[in-house]
Amino acid sequence: MRIGLIRHFPVEQALPTGWRTAADLHEWRTRYDLARAVAKPLDLGSDPWGACLSSDLDRAIVTAKAAYSGQIEVTPLLREPELAEFQTGRLRLPVSLWRWVLRFAWITGHRSQRQSRDDFRSRVAALAEALDNRDEDTLVVSHAGMMAYLSAALRKRGYVGPKLRAADHAQLYVYQRPSRRWNESLLSSAAARRD
Repeated sequence: MRIGLIRHFPVEQALPTGWRTAADLHEWRTRYDLARAVAKPLDLGSDPWGACLSSDLDRAIVTAKAAYSGQIEVTPLLREPELAEFQTGRLRLPVSLWRWVLRFAWITGHRSQRQSRDDFRSRVAALAEALDNRDEDTLVVSHAGMMAYLSAALRKRGYVGPKLRAADHAQLYVYQRPSRRWNESLLSSAAARRD
């Protein structure tokens, strides 16, 4: 079985630059979530896909409709995490520094982001479980952060595919669980090398 992860089309909302407050970044995120998707070519390979799941945000749904002609299962579980706004008032920092602050708060489980982080990790685990239990090749249209965590969860479950950090827009990343015969072949070749 194959699982194909696709990041949504790019949108008509540029990334923020310069010095910004936490509130500025929160407002930008709202505009980004409402921005129109800009379609671009998709290459899904020659093998057909049996099902498609999509985030419930418009940019993902537009991408899913361009990628898949059948019924699309739309779910909010495929959204990015909802990061809590830092209560820093009028403090302005460069956007690049805000990224590091958010990453640090996320990784360390800072109280401002802990609930969001834990909820997101639970969603990723539930999605990986649900995808692993499917019988058909499935496309999943989502967002960069979700894809990075979901790809890691699939790899932990034995799927073979690329390690993702920041997925490209409208790019297909395929994860496949090796067949039993492939695993046996791999184990026998490893044993032969040891002898």
